[in-house]
Amino acid sequence: MSGPPAWSVPRHGGHDADPGGSVADPEGVPGDPPGGAMPPDADGGWAGPGGGPESPQQAEPAEPPVDRVPDEEPDDVLADEPEEMPDPGEILARLASLLGPSSAIGVGDVWVRGQNATGPGSAAIGTLNITTARTDGSGRTWAETLTGTWVRQLADGYAPTPSDPQLDRYLKQHHLVCLSGAAGTGRHAAACLSSARRHGFDRVAVLHAEQPGDLLLPEAPWRDGHGHVWRLTGTAARDLDGMALVGLAARAAARGATLVLVGDFDHRDQELAGHLVEHRPATPVDVFRAQLRRQLRGRCVGWCATGCVGDCVDGYVEDECVGNPLLAAHLAAGPRTGEVVRLAELLARTAPRGAQLTERLERLLPRQLRERAARVLAAADGGDTPAWGVDRRRAFRLACAVLAGQPVAEIHAAAGALAAPGLAGVGLEPAPDPGGVPGPPGAGAVPGFPFAGAPLAPPTGRSGGALDALLGPVLREAVLVVDDDRVPGGRRIEFAPGNEPLRRSLLEVAWADWWLPEQLLGWLGGLVRDGTPGVRQAAAGAVGWSAAHGVHAALRVVDQLARERRAGVRQAAAIALVGMAMQPELRQRVRIELDRWAAGGAAHLRDTVARAYALGLARLWPETALAQLRRVAEARMQRRNNSVVRGLVEVYACGHAASVLPALAQWAVDEDEPEVRLHAGRALRVLADRWAPAPRERWPELLDLARVGTVRMADLATCWATALSLPGTAYRAWRTLGFWLSRAEGHPEVAAGCLRLIALVVQGREPLRRRLDHQLRHVWGPLMRDNTLLHDVRRLIDEDPA
Repeated sequence: MSGPPAWSVPRHGGHDADPGGSVADPEGVPGDPPGGAMPPDADGGWAGPGGGPESPQQAEPAEPPVDRVPDEEPDDVLADEPEEMPDPGEILARLASLLGPSSAIGVGDVWVRGQNATGPGSAAIGTLNITTARTDGSGRTWAETLTGTWVRQLADGYAPTPSDPQLDRYLKQHHLVCLSGAAGTGRHAAACLSSARRHGFDRVAVLHAEQPGDLLLPEAPWRDGHGHVWRLTGTAARDLDGMALVGLAARAAARGATLVLVGDFDHRDQELAGHLVEHRPATPVDVFRAQLRRQLRGRCVGWCATGCVGDCVDGYVEDECVGNPLLAAHLAAGPRTGEVVRLAELLARTAPRGAQLTERLERLLPRQLRERAARVLAAADGGDTPAWGVDRRRAFRLACAVLAGQPVAEIHAAAGALAAPGLAGVGLEPAPDPGGVPGPPGAGAVPGFPFAGAPLAPPTGRSGGALDALLGPVLREAVLVVDDDRVPGGRRIEFAPGNEPLRRSLLEVAWADWWLPEQLLGWLGGLVRDGTPGVRQAAAGAVGWSAAHGVHAALRVVDQLARERRAGVRQAAAIALVGMAMQPELRQRVRIELDRWAAGGAAHLRDTVARAYALGLARLWPETALAQLRRVAEARMQRRNNSVVRGLVEVYACGHAASVLPALAQWAVDEDEPEVRLHAGRALRVLADRWAPAPRERWPELLDLARVGTVRMADLATCWATALSLPGTAYRAWRTLGFWLSRAEGHPEVAAGCLRLIALVVQGREPLRRRLDHQLRHVWGPLMRDNTLLHDVRRLIDEDPA
């Protein structure tokens, strides 16, 4: 058995309908111990659930309530989330495997590889990281600043273009320049690097706007002294007139900034005279050389003796790669810059030579890939098992591409739903014999998987002739049939490393040559609604992929899925949205849809927005995530969901604690919105279970961030006060605070931080002071008899509140 299956089936079972399903724990979010129980601590002897006097099973001495004494947590139990929430990192990795190396979102902010580093058509080299984002609040415009480190890496592998000197000269003389060129030619990277040469590597900002007039509004997110790059859509380029140019140039001049408008301004030479630079891209072979040298820098690829100085890299690039006839023909055909970038990245992973290089190129080059995919889906290879018809083999092979990593049984069922009309059941029984009489149910069936209506049978071999016939020789070489006792039937199919491009080509050929788009989208929507969690998630990723070929049709499907009552289906809709946003050319369209749903959509649509941010979009738009999660949190439906809390935790986890805590502090004191206050308390309770990394592992992460000034102690105290007061969060919040004190014993600096926090929490809040006294007498004291820190807590309680 090799590794976990992609889109693995969650461990938790149960129904996923909102009403009447199995009750799930809202605290089951990242970083939260199961059931919210504190882990045992050697120093303090902290008891598990039910171990202390505050357990719901044991009586407490009478105590004036704070809202009420939390003997139970009815508001903290959700009926909408029995499924285990997938890890956002795993979701993003699986989507990147499907969508290709040009699309990826990384922890911290935004990073995407290859051609689409900051937009479709850019020729970014390596990885770009966006450090900060600012929006005008309306969602129509926003700006993202690229880090200097990544811009330098972009420059490191950049192949200069013939038009770069003219662009540099214009940008020194003017505050606004129009760079005209076709998408996929490296125009966006050229604009970014020219701006970096003009302003500095850490002062490059990427603007996003719908229309030129949006950037003339007072709240437009310009950055003083920065070089701005804006890639115009076709509509925005057509709407760009002389007065808009004058206004944008004046706005840039007023901020000491520059603006490069990137687009296709063909046949507008006279209208844009004085501002227009025609982008002339570098030759594909020059781009390939620069990219491959950058990728191989510091590596020895020639089996050199000790002390390799890198000369072998030049020989490998020129003699092995550029001199290879297959690669030379591909580069001479004028591929897009982004395609060349991705090819160099893939070859650099293993640096193959000779026959291995030729074999690798046959698997990677677009023309050869498409030819292989076309042969796979033509299904002309009947093999030794003619009982399996062409339509069934074709449907099975496409299902393998969509559901890569899933059990063979699930792939069979999905293929049956897609096979030609008239096939009985799920399409797993053998085809009729020439006389028109169907064979017996088991004839020709793949060992271990059912004919229609039959129960699953155990597998009888690793693959078997029938499965090989369904896959065909070309696809069989590209996939692995993995024995896995954890999945139904004991086997699953996944693509072998390095064969992911074939998976994408299969989808493209199926979309273009074999099925109508509405047929494929209907099939994928059915898999999302009726499949297992793993099938749902994989099919949702394919819906996200399809948006590049028809965004309106894909969004219609996602809209329908997002309105479903079942949480698992809405979660899959969120995955589809993440998949769309991972394709830079679709980001603005996804952003508009999220804005619309969050502002006035139905409750289930808003819940899907929160789920999308929780599953990765918070890494892309952290500030917008906080604003839209606030709107979603207002809905009473969210009492039974933890989507908002997961979204907040995702924003926090990707490096934005300094934004999350002040926002939660505002939520916590909003007396007019009790639902929002509840989510603030829940989020604090979850974040409080995170601990700083070594060597400061005794520090609660929130307290450590307050120590270094990343968050304000006053904001932290405000959030704690709400979590300790609300009936839906108080029980576990008090237990978490007690665990902090247990871990702080014997560590004076941590203890001082805890005491300072508690002092701020009870200051001016007499009900909480009484509740703290209750905890000290009846809960913490009996559990932590030897903890001297409790004496300091007693002194805080006994201090005159005045």
